[in-house]
Amino acid sequence: MGFNKLLVRSGFFLGVLAPIIFTVFLVYSNSSSDRTVGLMEYNVENLFDATDDGPEQKDVAFLPASIKTKQWKNEHCKGQQGFFYELCANLDWTQDKYEKKLSHIAQVILGHDQEYGADIIVLEELENKRVMEDLWQLFLKDKGYLEPIHSESPGFRGIDVGIISRFPLSSPAIVHPVLLNDQGAYSRDVLEARFKVSPDIELRVAANHWPSPASKTSARLKAAAVLRKAIDQASLDGAYFVAMGDFNTLSEERPNPISDYLADSNMKDMSTYPMVDMHLLIAQILHFMKGTHYYRGTWDHLDRVLLSKNFFQKDSLLQPIIDSFTILHKDFLLMDAHDGRATEKIPYRYDFFRAEGYSDHLPIALQLLLKAQ
Repeated sequence: MGFNKLLVRSGFFLGVLAPIIFTVFLVYSNSSSDRTVGLMEYNVENLFDATDDGPEQKDVAFLPASIKTKQWKNEHCKGQQGFFYELCANLDWTQDKYEKKLSHIAQVILGHDQEYGADIIVLEELENKRVMEDLWQLFLKDKGYLEPIHSESPGFRGIDVGIISRFPLSSPAIVHPVLLNDQGAYSRDVLEARFKVSPDIELRVAANHWPSPASKTSARLKAAAVLRKAIDQASLDGAYFVAMGDFNTLSEERPNPISDYLADSNMKDMSTYPMVDMHLLIAQILHFMKGTHYYRGTWDHLDRVLLSKNFFQKDSLLQPIIDSFTILHKDFLLMDAHDGRATEKIPYRYDFFRAEGYSDHLPIALQLLLKAQ
């Protein structure tokens, strides 16, 4: 079913979305010399290698049992509970299991678009640069991807964000630290990469992994403020800006770090809210995507794609292809969940003990249309 038919059936076509849809439908009048730029976002759920980094090893759960027993012992698991204690105390995380997880991530990246993969990919929950380098060297380098872009975040578990792209950087990547309080506590960095997708068009991409829902909303507002500065700078520079990642923001949060600070669907106001949240624009309105993350019987949209509003202007040379926006839900990414009433398909999260599955998040993909100049 085409996107316009979905809109008509939903009853929104004659409502507030009509001006937006008429604008973005311009993407269908492309000429043969137009081309696309594919985007993907994926929280890969604790991508840790099996190498002991000594004092830099902030989470000892993901090490071979022989190293844990000999060098770390179980005192490093004290204070952890439930599943996290089980991983710390009992997981035998070997090189074979690690490489199998890498292969599963590569399967997701390359498998969604006729085994070609998106051109720019944002990844979250990475232990270090090494895991990105291994993923690239083993599975992605021969597919045209360039050396990964990574930021070593100061978070207490040492999990980072990264970007993999077929486009070269037009300037060095920018790391935006997220300071949470006056005591020097930091969250994961916002990592910004700038690409020339054509000689005259710069696309800026920010990788995000905001503080978890277990933190107060104020922590995510700190991250939102950091991201907002990067967005405002892109606007001043006339660049297109995409923010992708795991924003860990629930729709009921107030004030909402996304919808009360960064994004709305008013295309005439480019400054108050400079971004458009694709999930609010499309997914939640049309109800054909439940979410990217499932927790205790509830779906949510923790993972987001935010686009600067200049993408949606009539004369834009870089436009979102609305029909291409999707939460990837191929059969291999899903498993059955039984809630006592019915069986539901939910993310097939990675089983670190059995080396099976993928992630507790589903990936997001979107195509941009680069108009001929």
